[in-house]
Amino acid sequence: MFATDSTGNHAKDIAWTHRKGDDFDIYFVSNQANEQRLVNLSFRVSGRIPELWNPLTGEVKTAGNYQIKDGRTALSLQLAPSGSMFIVFKKAAAQTTGNSTKNWPSAKPVQVLKVSWQVQFDPAYGGPKQPAQFNNFEDWSQNKDDAIKYYSRTAVYTQTFNWNDKSDKSIWLDLGKVNNLAEVYVNGIYCGTAWTAPYRVNIAKALKPGVNQLKIAVTNTWANRIMGDHNLPEDKRVTWTNAPYRLEGKSLLPAGLLGPVTLVKLDY
Repeated sequence: MFATDSTGNHAKDIAWTHRKGDDFDIYFVSNQANEQRLVNLSFRVSGRIPELWNPLTGEVKTAGNYQIKDGRTALSLQLAPSGSMFIVFKKAAAQTTGNSTKNWPSAKPVQVLKVSWQVQFDPAYGGPKQPAQFNNFEDWSQNKDDAIKYYSRTAVYTQTFNWNDKSDKSIWLDLGKVNNLAEVYVNGIYCGTAWTAPYRVNIAKALKPGVNQLKIAVTNTWANRIMGDHNLPEDKRVTWTNAPYRLEGKSLLPAGLLGPVTLVKLDY
């Protein structure tokens, strides 16, 4: 497989592997960079339609834009930061080009949610007892309250929003940026977990006209709590480890829902 960028040069930081059977070829292509990439791919496969299998969502889509020529198949992909895709060649191709539709969706914003969240931390793990009110997207590690600054575990963000569009059934909640993962519930219905870019889940099954209840349970790693405990007497620490650690001079890790949070429609 060859991979080039938009300038035609070799695309760096693209990893891939290939498996072949009697009647199929499977390629796995992975973006090793922490940024969105547009890459042009050329596969040593001919006579078969490329299918795009999304390992994050499970979606399977026939590539819309491809070309079969000189014993190879070429197509373009847009990969999220650290994103990946399976490209499966199995079905016989009746023509040498696709239908010219895009191979990846565009996220069209339809509603930006207000930046007003009630956030409940868990006091059993060092968090504040009372809910916090966030009127902007706050990185926990930058908070002045040590109970939030060093917090490690799950905090629950809640708010309500109005939805008045009855026509579309393919609405997703785009969380922008999350450190490190988020479970999304709309009207008490679990809609999915966002743990990597593009931090987006489909909420169509739970969305209703009028007022909707939104809950986002955000979980970070335990690194910040360990660093906070490092400066406390042993009897005041929340965490415990049998491994010695050297944390002097270490920076806290970003944590929390960093947004923006938007309702989007995906269009190919």
